[in-house]
Amino acid sequence: MRKASPAYLPAIDGLRAIAVIAVILFHADFLNVLPGGFTGVDLFFVISGYVISQSLCDRGHSGFVDYLKAFYRRRLLRILPALLVVLVATFLVSALFVPQSWLSEQSNRTGLAAFFGVSNIVLAWNPDTYFTPGAELNPFLHTWSLGVEEQFYVVFPVLYFLWLRYKKHSALVWAVLPVLAIASLVVSAMETKADQLSAFYLLPGRFWEMAAGAMLFQMIDTRRASLRSRATASLLLASGLALVLAGFVYAEGQDFPFPWAMVTVLGAVLMIAALALPADGYGSPLQRLLQASWVTYIGRLSFSLYLWHWPVAVFLRWTTGTELLVVQLLYPVVVLALAAASYHWIEIPVRTGKSAWQRHAWSTFAVSFIAVGLLWWSAFWVTDNTEQLSLSQTRDTYTWYAYRHYPREDVVKIEDPRVNGRQLFVIGDSHAAAYRTLLNSVSLTLGIKVVEYEQGGCAVVSLMAADPPDCAQRQEADLRDIESRARPGDIVFLASLRMPELQDVAFDQALSLLTPESYAAALASAELTLARLAAASVRVLIDAPKPLFKAPAARCSDWFNRMNPICAEGLTVESRQLERLRASQMQLLDLLQREHSSLTVWDPFPLLCPGPVCSAYDTNGQPLFFDSNHLSGHGNRVLEPSFTEVLLNIWRNS
Repeated sequence: MRKASPAYLPAIDGLRAIAVIAVILFHADFLNVLPGGFTGVDLFFVISGYVISQSLCDRGHSGFVDYLKAFYRRRLLRILPALLVVLVATFLVSALFVPQSWLSEQSNRTGLAAFFGVSNIVLAWNPDTYFTPGAELNPFLHTWSLGVEEQFYVVFPVLYFLWLRYKKHSALVWAVLPVLAIASLVVSAMETKADQLSAFYLLPGRFWEMAAGAMLFQMIDTRRASLRSRATASLLLASGLALVLAGFVYAEGQDFPFPWAMVTVLGAVLMIAALALPADGYGSPLQRLLQASWVTYIGRLSFSLYLWHWPVAVFLRWTTGTELLVVQLLYPVVVLALAAASYHWIEIPVRTGKSAWQRHAWSTFAVSFIAVGLLWWSAFWVTDNTEQLSLSQTRDTYTWYAYRHYPREDVVKIEDPRVNGRQLFVIGDSHAAAYRTLLNSVSLTLGIKVVEYEQGGCAVVSLMAADPPDCAQRQEADLRDIESRARPGDIVFLASLRMPELQDVAFDQALSLLTPESYAAALASAELTLARLAAASVRVLIDAPKPLFKAPAARCSDWFNRMNPICAEGLTVESRQLERLRASQMQLLDLLQREHSSLTVWDPFPLLCPGPVCSAYDTNGQPLFFDSNHLSGHGNRVLEPSFTEVLLNIWRNS
């Protein structure tokens, strides 16, 4: 049972409960009741600024070194134990149940960075935003907010110490925090439009939110703010709650954090002020609700709830899916049980323990440093040994993955003077990277140099529309590099998807994307690229559209994920449907081939789909595709002889 202290406001735990429930409802996507529930993190930020200021204020009489030692000892004991347990458990469960893919590298980087409080920086460098579909499969995504807070803890205690020491003698120290907060708000406003990833994930665009809570405490502590009227307090509390709820309901990802975070931050400041300022004896119904025992208990669990809720949701998405009713009912039970266990068996014992390493700052620092180092190494070992730990069929990386392996089979090198010294340049989107097993084999078989240029989402000669304008700068740099390095007769392989993806899209919808306008734009874009390469005296090879599917093979390969609703559409498609879907692209290829003598079209479709029904698996049950449209390692080896023959024919006939 927690003892109340003069500094402790039970209703603050009530606010924490509101924040964490909003975040969980948003992440669980429960009936879309709180589409802006992610702003619960902003409520946490304001509460953190207020509570940390209160904690530091109680120790302002200490010397600077003792002041910092005491602060960081408390922070390490408060945050680190539960966080480390969640991180290590998440790495282990990921290795057991999650198929390793191009998403895994980003997830692993995020998780490893979270040990040191910098996962937000890793995420800011990633092209995907917090709201993109791929983000919901990263089990460490939620640690970004802990990174922001931990970085705030590096800067803020020093600023606050100066304020504590000189607040009665210098107006300047009163100006430091407001000036930094205003500067941070300006950064947030500018970066939301120009660089939303930095605005969302990094401290400069978020500092003002925690500073708002800190400045509120400064005003209350020095009695520069007071509130005697119960009516005014009730109005502030109700107004603050209305603003917080408005953020939960109406905040939008594209305009975040500015201006929508201002709504939640202002609401949080009003609510905390109404709870902290009134005279003794004040108590509105809303305040009594926030102080109810079951609400404050959720608030005390909020840190552990936040830590556990997201990886549990992500693992459900990877395995059973979250659409099933039984899963939706079990999810909150599992999360609450894990959070309660974490709080009672890890958080409380570590924070209240009386051992030497818990009571003495230098001992706490040493034990924390050792624990972080050892557990980080353990997590790194898990990422490096996933193939041995995994329970999934995809642990057979030689069969499933197109990115890792050179041939295990004996390579019979083809000696041909017409191939000697040739180069193959490969440029395209993630499907160019998905040919890597094939390209490794071809390089060894023919003795040629292969140079790869790949950027996810950046198709080159997409055949469906103009090449993506966001990729123009990268594509221009790649083409210039090819022009500077290629010799006459070398081959440039343009490898991209060139088919509308079928997940969550019906065939007729996919066909409707291929309009006459998009066809004309695709033709114009292709003409420019092919003319440019022809001027460089190179030969061009394009792969015709391959089969694709409605479900991802790797996520539907095991007993623990086959029931996932994402697998319901199946891993087979009638070939006639796919032929309809690629008809306009094939017509465009035929037109381009007749106009450009340097162009060769290679069609892998008949090899991957030899019958009336296309399958993600071959007749021996081996996967041809890793997901719904990227080739597997086995699929690469099926295509390699055909691809090698095409290259030889080009060079022998040129």
